[in-house]
This record gives sequence, C-alpha cells and structure tokens, in this order.
Amino acid sequence: MADRDMPRDQMPDKQLLASFAAGDRDALGELARRYERSLLGLACGLLGGRRDLALDAVQEMWLRVIRFARNFNGQSRVKTWLYRITINECRALRAKIARDAKRQAASVIHVESPGKVSEESGSDDAQRVREAVGRLDDHRRTLVLLCYHAGMTHVQAADILGIPLGTLKSRLHATLTHLRQSLPEEVQA
Repeated sequence: MADRDMPRDQMPDKQLLASFAAGDRDALGELARRYERSLLGLACGLLGGRRDLALDAVQEMWLRVIRFARNFNGQSRVKTWLYRITINECRALRAKIARDAKRQAASVIHVESPGKVSEESGSDDAQRVREAVGRLDDHRRTLVLLCYHAGMTHVQAADILGIPLGTLKSRLHATLTHLRQSLPEEVQA
C-alpha cells in the first residue's frame, strides 16, 4: 500500500500535517482526534481550571496550525509543535487577562479557580494537591502538568519546553520538593 493510500488513522503525524497543508482538511481532523483532549487538559491546568479559557487557547492553537502548517519545518515532532503552541497560547491568554485586570481594577478576573481542574470530584487531599499545583508559577505548573497530567516522559517534556533533560529534571525535582513542603500546611488547615 502506498503512503498516499494509507488510512489517516495509521499515518504518522508529520504526514498528516503535510497532507493537511496540501489541502486535505480531514487530515487536520485526525490530528485533532489524536491530541485535542490532552491539549485541552493541559490548557485547563495552565489556566487554573478555566475550561472556557482552555477552549479558547486550544482553538487559537488550531488556528495557528491552520495558518502555519505549510511552514512546519520538521525540526521537532508534530506533537511537540502542538504542545508548544498550546503552552504559548495559554501564556499569552494569561498575560492578556493580567493586563485587562490592571486596566479594570474594579473588575477582577480570577484565572485561578481551585477545584475546576478536573470535572471529576476527588478526595480532599487530591483537591488540595490540585490547588497547590494551581498556585505554582506558570513555568513550574507547566512542568508538573506535562510530566504528570499529560503523561509525558521527561525526554518528551524537555523537548516540548526546549530545555535540556537535566534542566527539566532538576526543575521538576525542585518543584516537587516545593509542593511537598507546601502541602502539610494545607492538610492541617
């Protein structure tokens, strides 16, 4: 079977993106089927559990993919490219919200909304962990969400973030140490 005759669900991501760039609209649908759920989960975590904002960020990510699919140079994997765009869109959205909040001091927009990270209700301890992760700065939260929520390996997460593996590991270790130290206080509260 020739590559062009291969069913979409068996095509490598890079081939799907190239096929989309060449005019195959259904190829983008297959990429969305593969990654949208995990990208939405990541965006939701990065945006304090705000599903509405996460949907906006992922939608903007897909618009960027549509606009720039022809320019994808293959220096990274398509999955890596999608995650990077999503992370950047979330950061841009958070920055916009912060700017808007400063301009309209009377109307405070709460990006952090503890308890909305997952629609599933968990134990009190799980809720406290979600809240603690929600209070991390953007970079630390991104590390935790990529490695634990999105289930990425350290190598994959380092690739997505564009940092050396050793740097990722040391930052993740420091972040987990910080979380462990912050949780006993919350559990006692």
